Amino acid sequence: MNESGQRSEEVHRAIWHVLADGLPAVVTSHVRVDGDGVGSALALWHGLRTRGLEAHQFFEPPMPSMFSFLKGLDQCLTDPAQLPKAYNLVVIDCGCFERIGESARQLTGRMRTVNIDHHDSNACFGDINHVDPGASSCGEMIYDLLAAGGVPLSREIADCLFTAIVTDTGQFSHQDTTPEALRICAECVRAGARPHELVRQLFMSPSPAQVKLRHLALGTLRFHDEGRVATMAITQEMYRQTGIGPVDTEGFAEVAVSIQGVVASALLKEMPGCGYIKVSLRSRESLDVCRVAKVFGGGGHVQAAGCEIRGALEDVREMVADQLQLQLRATSEP
Repeated sequence: MNESGQRSEEVHRAIWHVLADGLPAVVTSHVRVDGDGVGSALALWHGLRTRGLEAHQFFEPPMPSMFSFLKGLDQCLTDPAQLPKAYNLVVIDCGCFERIGESARQLTGRMRTVNIDHHDSNACFGDINHVDPGASSCGEMIYDLLAAGGVPLSREIADCLFTAIVTDTGQFSHQDTTPEALRICAECVRAGARPHELVRQLFMSPSPAQVKLRHLALGTLRFHDEGRVATMAITQEMYRQTGIGPVDTEGFAEVAVSIQGVVASALLKEMPGCGYIKVSLRSRESLDVCRVAKVFGGGGHVQAAGCEIRGALEDVREMVADQLQLQLRATSEP
């Protein structure tokens, strides 16, 4: 959906009108940014610079090290004080403005806000809202936006967009792996993106600390409902033992749902200094874990969703497992 029922062409024109109005653009995404957020934002940053427009990337730290290979990411800003005094802000992959993180309150220099997202729960907080729940990822939406602005698909942009789409579709395993998503990835390959290298960097090059953390997390694996639901946890003690944090757990949520017989899973992460548990939900087949996330104030997609719940880890695990089982039974009913 686009606010006011605008067609994509009209929204693209409105966005480019803002981006080319003479003010710098600041491109950002959500805290603990994932592959779609960083890939989409970085692709747009490259595209704006290609058109000769002043642009900056801003991400609230810490940044996941697994994306450091993407060209240009080393130029991202992490302190709002480094931003221009006045700018147009582009927020990508955030259901609400506050999801930018603690820095959201310090982004006081924004003149107009462009909100680009593919979650149907988006709060439409921008001056321009481009929200398309039918898109596989924000990467798909940024591809269309750049094309509408006449930006050529360079190797750097292609790497970023491929990263965005391949991560947000669960390596093309989610139901939202549409023909359009695959077509865009094919165009990225034609432009120079190398799938084998990108997939190796993203999914096949864990650090020793990440391997140790995954080993510790697997020790908490628990099955429910005769093995159809699985839960796994990461505690603050595990972060202490491995020397890494929640931002370095990209891909961990896919582990439990990949086990034979598991239909739905939850990864529960204790968030240091936050007082809540971050819950990442995954499913197979047609089980809608977004419904479960919404019970706890979260959101997402049918096969990949999330929420944040205050409480003790084991209490949250029990609540989430119960809701997943309820959803599984409701889906199984004739």
